[in-house]
This record gives sequence, C-alpha cells and structure tokens, in this order.
Amino acid sequence: MKHRSSSNRCAQSVKRAIVGRRFGRSPRTSDELQRRSVPPRYVCLLQKVVAVRAISVSLLVLLTACPKSTDDSGDSGDAAFPTTSCADYAAPCVEIEAGDSDTLLETVNLLEDDQTIILAAGEWSLDNQVTLRNGDGVSLLGQGMDLTLLDFSAQAVQTNGVDVIGDNFTLQDLTVLDAKKDGVRVEDSTGVTLRRVRVTWTEEESSENGAYGLYPVRSSHVLVEECESFNSADAGIYVGQVSHTIVRNNLASGNVAGIEIENTQYADVYENIAENNTGGLLIFDMPGNPIVTRDVWIHDNIVRDNNTANFAPSGTVAAIPAGTGTVILAARRVVLTGNTYENNNTTDIAVINGLAIEGNTDSWAIAAEDILGDWDDLNLTTDGTSYYNFRPNEILIANNTHSGSGSDPDINDYKDRAIGFVVGVAYGDEKVDDVLYDGIGESSFSATDPDENSNDNHICVGKNTNGTYATLDLETLAARMETFDFPDISDLFRPEVPFAPFDCTELTGGDIAEVTIEAP
Repeated sequence: MKHRSSSNRCAQSVKRAIVGRRFGRSPRTSDELQRRSVPPRYVCLLQKVVAVRAISVSLLVLLTACPKSTDDSGDSGDAAFPTTSCADYAAPCVEIEAGDSDTLLETVNLLEDDQTIILAAGEWSLDNQVTLRNGDGVSLLGQGMDLTLLDFSAQAVQTNGVDVIGDNFTLQDLTVLDAKKDGVRVEDSTGVTLRRVRVTWTEEESSENGAYGLYPVRSSHVLVEECESFNSADAGIYVGQVSHTIVRNNLASGNVAGIEIENTQYADVYENIAENNTGGLLIFDMPGNPIVTRDVWIHDNIVRDNNTANFAPSGTVAAIPAGTGTVILAARRVVLTGNTYENNNTTDIAVINGLAIEGNTDSWAIAAEDILGDWDDLNLTTDGTSYYNFRPNEILIANNTHSGSGSDPDINDYKDRAIGFVVGVAYGDEKVDDVLYDGIGESSFSATDPDENSNDNHICVGKNTNGTYATLDLETLAARMETFDFPDISDLFRPEVPFAPFDCTELTGGDIAEVTIEAP
C-alpha cells in the first residue's frame, strides 16, 4: 500500500533543503582530516561519509525544489524514495510521501507486527511525537540522514520526537530536529537497532534543548551505529539500564555528555568520535539503581576537544567540568583501552567514587531482592542488609594515547562542579595528569610513598604508559578547601611509570567477554 500526497509544493525553503549542510559537522577534505589529526584508519570512513552527504544534499534539493509531475494515479516513480522503498521489503509495508504528517501518525497508531514504514525524502513538520506501540518487528525507515527530516519545532507540549515500546524495532536513515524532550526514546524493548539516525537541536549550548538525543533505556540487545547527535542538554547518545549493547561508529558533538553508558551491563563501545562536548564519553552508575554497571569495554574511540561550557539545567551531568574526556563514576569491571585523547582541557580520564557526586550513602542503598541482572560476583559494598553501588571497582586503563590535555581545567563553578575547581587549584599552573583517581574509600594515602598507598578498589593503569597518573585524595582536599586551606600539587600522589601500587594490568575476575546482541 502506498500513500501519496495529492499535491507537490515547488518551493520548500532553502534552509530545509540543505539539511546536510545545516547540521553536518564532518570535515570535507582529506587535508582537513589531516589537520584535525584523524587517525588513518578513520580517514577512509569519514571521506565516504562526506561523499555520501554531498550526493544526498544534491538529491534533496532536486526533490524538494523541482518535483516531477505525477501521472493520473498519483505515482511519481522512485524520485521520492531514492534509497529504499517497499520493493525492498515484505508486506506489510507502507510508503509515505514527504509532509504527509496525518498519514504518518495514523499509520503508527494502527501498527501491525513486522510492519515496515518507509518515509520519502523531504520534511515533516510535526506538532506531536511519533508514538509506536503495540507492534513487534516494526521498522521506521527514511531515505538518509540528509534526506528525511522530522521537524518537531512546532510541538506545543513537552513530548519526545520518536517514542517507542516494541521488540525487534529498527529506526534508520533520518534526522530528528528540535524535539521538546528526547529526540528518540526507546524503552522496555528487546532487540533495538538505531542506525544512521541524526538527532539535533537548532540552538547550540542551550539548557532549553531536549535532554537526550538517542535514548534507549530499560531495554536489552541494543545496537547503536553510525548515528549522530548534536546539542542535547544532557547526553547525545545515552544507553541506560540496558543489558547487552554495542555502540559503534557514532559521532557526538556539542552535547553536555557526548556518549553516556549508565547502569548498563555488557557493553562494547568502539570507533566512536566524541568531540566538542562538555564531557566526551562517560560510564556512570546512578544512586540506588537496581541495575549496577559491569563489564563495559570502551576501546578505539576518539575523545577530543571536549571543552564546551556545561549547559545542563540539572542532573548528574551538571557536575561534569568542561574539558573532561572520560569519567568512570561508581562503575565496576570497566576496560578503557586503545582510545585517542586530545585537547581535553581539564583531564582525559577520571575515576570517581559516587560519593563525590551524592554524599548521602543511603541514596545508594539497594535491597538484594531488588537488584537486577548479574551482580553477586561484584563485591558490592554491603552492611548486611542493603547493598551500595557508589564504589568504582576493577577498572583497567591501558594503551590509550594522550596529547594536549589538562592545560586549562574548569574552575568556574565551585558549587556545582567542585571537582574541577579542586583540580584546578591543586595543579595551579602545572599540566593536569592524564588519568586521575579520586582515592575516596582507599584505606591509606601518601603523597610521597608508594608503599603507603592502598589500591583496595583495584584501579589498574600499569599499561597506560603513554600518559601520566595521579591519586587526588579528593575527600581530604575538598575538606581543606572549605576552611580556605588550599592544596597544591605536592599534596597529590603522582607516581612514575608503572604507577605502583596502581600498576596492575588485569582485572581480578578475568577478561570481559565479547558482547553479542540479538537485533533485527
């Protein structure tokens, strides 16, 4: 079944026609790729993306400005569906012409299992979210990120852009613009694929923007690949309370948090670019959440130039100092290896106890019967009645490269971003070390003697020899500053390579297993 609009408009606005130019941020020439120090293995991939974008923009201009005439049946041929159509899929499948918002909303309200909905090249102006319920195996496909645009700037109420509950769901090849809340939200679903989806907001660095770009939550077997997210007021690409996820080949730029893996088990995160955010790539546990983070492998990513001022209106990410590459907060069994860090002004990597963000231990309490997923081998802190997930434990940092970072830590807000302020004061005019550990909860600390430092939480940096390392003893430093006793760099423990007693090179519970997902 095909739905065709009864009329075509010859003059859509030029600014809508050049979606790729308006929102695309990829470098356009090989010379620019070299100037931006993109590793050779990424150059080919990015050049292909640029070439596809250029072709896509040209197609969109032709489609929106000079549509071909239709015959008596209203069939305009394949011009509106240049990359995919129902000819490529089994029934039930429906094609929807650009701008036909009524048919789009009617179709998603009457879903069938295994239905494919294909959107034409062009623009939809929507004043309500696109809600998909009561159908499994559903696919919502556009013609490409630079060709199919869902514009939610006319939304009158606080709703999401695309909002989904359904197993074996695929969203692919389109852009979501200016959703009032989250750009794409998928929850309570098994088997989710988000592929070549761009979410963006027109205004940069605005706390009025929606919180999350791509937001799969409380789901399992989630694949996020080749997507882009810009200008979200919380996280551009967020995977939260998820079991088994792969996040690869994505771009996150201009967000508060670029990519965030939160309260998630079994995650493989690789070959992404996180740049020009406040914090690039974050691994968090939130207080008292019943799914505790474990077995997260972060590798072969580029994390650079994450120096955007923090514009989050509230939430945990509001505490992240500008200039932060990666934060591992209250997580366990995290491996951070083979990543490229460049020009993050505060620091590249920080391992932080949850009590540094939320100091009330009761907030971190979880009853044993409420904990979900795999956890009984994680040595969670317990008082015999409840378990607490504030302690980072079993963290392996190895073989990352570091350049140009730590030159200008964010000291602009002691109240909301105290960690950045303490770091900036302690280092003064000195370069901040590449890897920082707050040391909260360690049984012993000395600024000078390695033998008097404990490593109770098994933080391993012995193979991260391309960078430098320091333990802060953050709790003591912060307490001193409250009495105007300001620390300096001599109060930090800054061992030489291999950073004993943090020179371990393996997780005690064995390697993280390869992540496999079952996705459509």
